[in-house]
Amino acid sequence: VELGTGDMTCAAKLSALILSLVSVTQASVLTFQVEPRTMDCVYEVVDQGKTFNMDFEVARGGLLDIKVKIFSPRGDVIIDKMTFFNQEDDKRLEEEGHISFIALASGEHKICFDNTMSRWTAKVVSMLIPTVSTKGHENIAKLEHLGPVVDSIIKIADNLDAVTRTQHHMAIRERAHQDVQLSTNSRVHWMAAFESCILIGMSVFQLYYIRQWLSTKGPRRRRV
Repeated sequence: VELGTGDMTCAAKLSALILSLVSVTQASVLTFQVEPRTMDCVYEVVDQGKTFNMDFEVARGGLLDIKVKIFSPRGDVIIDKMTFFNQEDDKRLEEEGHISFIALASGEHKICFDNTMSRWTAKVVSMLIPTVSTKGHENIAKLEHLGPVVDSIIKIADNLDAVTRTQHHMAIRERAHQDVQLSTNSRVHWMAAFESCILIGMSVFQLYYIRQWLSTKGPRRRRV
């Protein structure tokens, strides 16, 4: 089968489109620990008019709560909210840890995780930021003649992005459940050791008490 020049051009453009969409679905994952009475910040460059998306979750520490603050390049507060991840509903957890906004100015946006309300407990935070390629979007706009193929590839890219977020969420959930299981096993072991010590102590005390009671209540010899 021979391909014409037009078919080869479409195939080349389609390959470039797939590669650009694959780069769109890439994401960076960052996990770090926020010490008590501190606030740690990361920086992300966002262009004006672009939509910034971020998913985060507290994997370990206290009530799995933390305050997130996002500042614009001018220092204005964009988002300031308290989040709690000690819930069992996965859908609500995803909504709690998802942040999206449209940048009003280009530049570095400061993303801060505030743990100043905690006196003793550190919080382990895991965040996922999709890496958006503007070049990929420009190529999509130029390949409108591909029609349904473009729509299908865009849907696949969106599905891959959703799978990435789900995998990140499930990894955090697995880590949290593992920590709970290990903590529970440790408590069970210590309680078992404590109960064993109590039983041994009670047994020794009972033996001592019975011997003392027999020695005082036993038959006395009479002198003739």
